[in-house]
Order: sequence, then C-alpha cells, then structure tokens
Amino acid sequence: MKVTYDFLNDYFDKIFVVSLDRATDRQAAIKQHLEGLDYSFFRAVDKQNFTKEQAIRSGIYDEAKALRLNRYGIRKLLLGEIACSWSHRNLYEKIVAEGYQRVLIFEDDVVPKLSALKLLPHTMEQLPEEWELVYLGFLQNEEVSPKHWRKKQLYKLLATFKAFRWLNRRHVNNLFPKPYSANLRIAGLHDCTHAYAVSGTAAEKLLKAQTPIYSTADELLTHEVLKGNLNAFICNPTFFDQEDFSRGHSNGGSYIWSNDSNDE
Repeated sequence: MKVTYDFLNDYFDKIFVVSLDRATDRQAAIKQHLEGLDYSFFRAVDKQNFTKEQAIRSGIYDEAKALRLNRYGIRKLLLGEIACSWSHRNLYEKIVAEGYQRVLIFEDDVVPKLSALKLLPHTMEQLPEEWELVYLGFLQNEEVSPKHWRKKQLYKLLATFKAFRWLNRRHVNNLFPKPYSANLRIAGLHDCTHAYAVSGTAAEKLLKAQTPIYSTADELLTHEVLKGNLNAFICNPTFFDQEDFSRGHSNGGSYIWSNDSNDE
C-alpha cells in the first residue's frame, strides 16, 4: 500500500477528502485508511446550516431544473443532497481558482480495497494524457457486457417518454462502459463520488454545469459523461469502496440522508 500511496502523492497536484466538520468519527477512520497519503480535508457544506428555501432564494439551487432533469423521475433534491453537491461544487471552484491540473477526490466514508491497490499505479499509467475524469471507485455498470446492447435498445425507447427526459436519445450510446485498455474502460453511467479524480478542465466544466446546483454530486458526473463533455474512464478493478457498501448495506450512517424529515 505504501508504494501505491507514494505513487498517488507524486501523480496528483492535490488530494482532498470532503468531510463535515462534525464528522469526527469518519475523519478518525480516514486517518487510518489513508495513512501515508498526502491529503487535506476539505470542509463540506453542512445541511444543518441552511434551509432549502435559502438555497433557492440565493440562487445556489435551481429546483425547477432539478425536477426537469432528475434521472429517477420528477423528484426534488433533498437538503442533504444539495449540501453534498454544494460541497463538491465548492471544491471544483477551489481547483479552478488555484490552477490544479490533477486532483484526487475522496469522500470521508471511503475504504481502500487492499487486495487491488497494487494494480493502481499500472492502471493510472494507461490513461491518455488528455484524461479529464477517472472513477477509482463507483457502483453500477462495472463491467462491459453483451447485455448492454439490449439495454441500449430499451433506453432508446424510454428516451421518447417524458419521465426519462434526463436521457437525451442522442446520448444513449454513452450509457455503458466501452473497452479501452487492460485496466481501464471508457466511462458510461455510474453511481457514487467516493473516489474519483478530475483534471483542471473537468473541474471547470463541472463548476459551470453545477452553477446553480441542480443535480446530486454523482448525477452531475453522469450527465456530463452522457453528453460527451468529459473524457472519462473507470478503473477495472476498482480500488476504493464506501464503508457502508463494503459492509453489505447502504446509507446506514449517512450524513446526507439522515434526519431529512424537513426537506419537503
């Protein structure tokens, strides 16, 4: 693991872990999981410090656009989702302002997959010089599969219905990963933002797209990938998991979804 972390320290201009000030339990775990990695904590926006109405009035959050483009149908973002998206958006702003060209981004529930990490340097060396986004951890569509052809035909049909207006029919061909190299695939539609890397140009594009906020943090990446706006890749195998998913369940200790009864 030391060799891998040394490689990442050299490869990236900066490494950030997005975390709430009050998430001291996760920060303690991160210090163990990422020991040897030269990272900095990036202060996340706390949903306890603002209301949805304030976010709308200030122009931070565009609820009309969120309703129009949500992948899961007509649904407003929850307060915690707005806070999470705002946190990543603030980080893109910092990357652009400070001129970083290669940045690795973790969320504070990330867990390294120790058995796979030895392949990470070799995998990153397969990236083209002009890469913009790399998922080092994610969920959904992990493998290139023949069944994707059948799914594409279904999505082409679904794209004609209003409920799927987030999906432009012209972009259906970008839904699923495509072969690229031994350990990389061209990215398609994937979930989660617990471990990913961006270039300076990607940060600019993501900042522009999420101003104002209209999407969850991971859906933003999906939208830009499907539109062909990012030169994006996924790693195979993946190198980082989320703590809850690695234990076989999701959202168990989430700071995003917990106690969101006042969202609506």
